[in-house]
Amino acid sequence: MSDLISTGCPFCGTGCALSVECTDKGYKVKGDKTSPSTQGDLCFKPIQMAKGLDTNRLTTPLYRSRKTDPFREISWEEAICVLADQIKSLPRESLYFYLSGQLLTEESYLFTKLIKGYLGTNNVDANSRLCMASAVVAHKMAFGSDGAVGSYADIDDADVILISGSNPAWAHPIIHRRIMARKKSHPETQIIVIDPIRTESAEKADLWLGLRSGSDTMLYNALLSEIHTRGGCDNDFIARSCEGFAKAIDAAQAIPYAKAIESCGLSTREADILVDLFTSDKKILGLWCQGLNQAIDGVMRNLGFINLFLATGRVNAQKGLPFSLTGQPNAMGGREVGYLSNGLPGYRDVRNPQHRNECEHHWNLPAESISSDVGITITDAIDSILQEELRFLWVACTNPLLTLPDISKTRSALVQNDLFLVVQDCVLSETATLANLVLPSAAWGEKEGSMTNSERFIKRVRAFKPAPNGAKSDSDIVCAIAKALGFTGFDFTDTVEIYDEYKALTEKRLCDQSTQEYESLSYQWGGERLYADEVFATASHKAQFHPILSCVPEINEGEFVLLTGRTKKQWHTMTRTGEVAELLKDEEEAYILINESEANEKALKEGDIAVISNSLGSLELPIRFGILAPHHLFAPFGYPKTPINTLVPTINDPFSFQSALKSAHVRLEIP
Repeated sequence: MSDLISTGCPFCGTGCALSVECTDKGYKVKGDKTSPSTQGDLCFKPIQMAKGLDTNRLTTPLYRSRKTDPFREISWEEAICVLADQIKSLPRESLYFYLSGQLLTEESYLFTKLIKGYLGTNNVDANSRLCMASAVVAHKMAFGSDGAVGSYADIDDADVILISGSNPAWAHPIIHRRIMARKKSHPETQIIVIDPIRTESAEKADLWLGLRSGSDTMLYNALLSEIHTRGGCDNDFIARSCEGFAKAIDAAQAIPYAKAIESCGLSTREADILVDLFTSDKKILGLWCQGLNQAIDGVMRNLGFINLFLATGRVNAQKGLPFSLTGQPNAMGGREVGYLSNGLPGYRDVRNPQHRNECEHHWNLPAESISSDVGITITDAIDSILQEELRFLWVACTNPLLTLPDISKTRSALVQNDLFLVVQDCVLSETATLANLVLPSAAWGEKEGSMTNSERFIKRVRAFKPAPNGAKSDSDIVCAIAKALGFTGFDFTDTVEIYDEYKALTEKRLCDQSTQEYESLSYQWGGERLYADEVFATASHKAQFHPILSCVPEINEGEFVLLTGRTKKQWHTMTRTGEVAELLKDEEEAYILINESEANEKALKEGDIAVISNSLGSLELPIRFGILAPHHLFAPFGYPKTPINTLVPTINDPFSFQSALKSAHVRLEIP
């Protein structure tokens, strides 16, 4: 006998729907072919992941009053009391919370309700700050709201698929598979990849444009200028549905086309291919991810890319559109419930008095319970901990010691004696080893909820196995703490009640899901495409162009630009996937990817150990050969023994405050 359970994948933002067959011999994971979003396809990560679900699991709360003491096991009752007493004993401004795009929507909603509503502080952020904040801010500036414009269905009839700053073959495998299926059925489809690295996605493309890292805005401005010069702009659409075009063009024309393209490390012949496509009637789908987001000018990169589509009238099903790919499985759902430092449920904002009033009324709270002050971001929180301004940090379902920039600085903050660190996780992560209190949580496959994927499609996530004895769901933990603090409004009997309370806050909002029933939840809010009527979410209901400052960072003599990114089989910091032998195969250790000619100049062969270093530290890694833009390297992040963020400084985008995790300047030497 076997049972089939429909659920969702816990990895990338593609959000594949899964069907899990539960038998006496274990769990067999397949794609759910009934899903209109991902249509039954899936990659090898969830297929293999079921094998590692019970490995190294936490089942008992761990506590120590001082970080220099060993942990001791305590009961859940004591753990809840310890945590509640800590929160009660501290002023609200000294509390901080750090959440995750891997939490389910209902869990993130409860955290938001507790922190922003009942505790009255907006000192909360999520690891979405590290991956999607720049895309979020750019969408708000251009379109008036967060939310991807298009759908995966736009892949299926695209004439051109333009991928900038993303390697979907590794980071979003099912999206890449769908791209290649389009190419197979319609060979005339053109796939173009803009990336300093000749990635697997670039290898399978028709054209690879290996631009210099950081020259994205220069390229986009040059293309916009030349499109305009050749009469390729959709002037009717611009006049009808946009604002700010004149200033955007003025900025784009500041540097002559040929000079700008040359500074990107490209030829005008290559750039002309893009110009010709944008001045044609072909449907162009633009995809991007962390190469644009994780940068000091991440918002400008996003807006520069979006400008190309607005200028040519490409925000529709016929001519194409820009489509931002989400990094994590539920970063979309987390943003919908307002878990970033400025958000409230239903794409509301703490700075808007009407939004605060609506949430206070819904939560039966007195007026002005919710603060109007935007909370600080996670990297600022690290500084505040070191300055002894924050004395409490509650981390849920993420591993910031390895994922934040400047690991040495992060560690220094987390080990502060005056900081009470709480980590809520299913395993003893590197961050958890530094905690005062560790709360064992249920993992994927053991709890109920929902997630929203990159194309705004919401699906149910169902349990197909029991959690280990002693582990609790994240929702149960939040509710238990809220009750211990004396708060009402957290007496939920099941996840349905949590979702129903949340969905009411989405009514008449862009992310409206208020009519959906939880048990049958399978829904794409906003339909296949947002703004199909050309009515945007801005104050004027028109899309907004923004002038972009062209930039090409200098590379000092003797330096390389180190680029970072995911591997194909591992996920984030490997706390789960690193325990599965099939997923570790060929990815057992980190490495440095370098051009063979540049390695030869240093007498390095494949497999040799090299040292990469800068003012923050150094790492020793084996050499692999690849094809990259000159003076560029690549190394994967997430490996605990050689954490690449050791070398990545804390430099944030001035608009989104997202860290420039994608690159760092280093020297490469023989040890």
